[in-house]
Amino acid sequence: MATPTETTPPAPQAVPSSVRLTTLFGEREFEWDKAIYFPAGLKGFPDHNVFALANFPGDGASSFLLMQCLTEPELAFIVAPYNMDSDTINPEHLEQAFTIHGIKKNDGAVLLIVTLHKPEDNGDVSMSVNLRAPIIIDTERQSAYQHHLPEAGHYDFHHVVK
Repeated sequence: MATPTETTPPAPQAVPSSVRLTTLFGEREFEWDKAIYFPAGLKGFPDHNVFALANFPGDGASSFLLMQCLTEPELAFIVAPYNMDSDTINPEHLEQAFTIHGIKKNDGAVLLIVTLHKPEDNGDVSMSVNLRAPIIIDTERQSAYQHHLPEAGHYDFHHVVK
């Protein structure tokens, strides 16, 4: 009678807790458990779903953040947190966006994608934010959506920041 041979199960693969990427601002380490998941990706980047936020190198006083894709090191955005007390975006429109995405008001945050504009004549660089399609974040579930606000709000894709 043959006896079954014992086999040792393979050692489980260790899942890394962080990823080290070379970003536009040098090498950075990002924790996977702090990543933000975009179920539908971003407009123009539907297949890139996992991002992390980081401060810019330096004194830390900047109001801008780096939103880095964790699966594509060359994909990153400069973003600015939106002041929820501002009236630049109609509060009703933000409330509708939170409701559409199932985000509780106290768990909601908004980021605006920043674009830098450098004139051809090497003049001063200007900056704009995309008010028309803000990033709506559910801070509780660590998920986010790029949400198109209604045209009735007259939100600009390139709202100049002064």
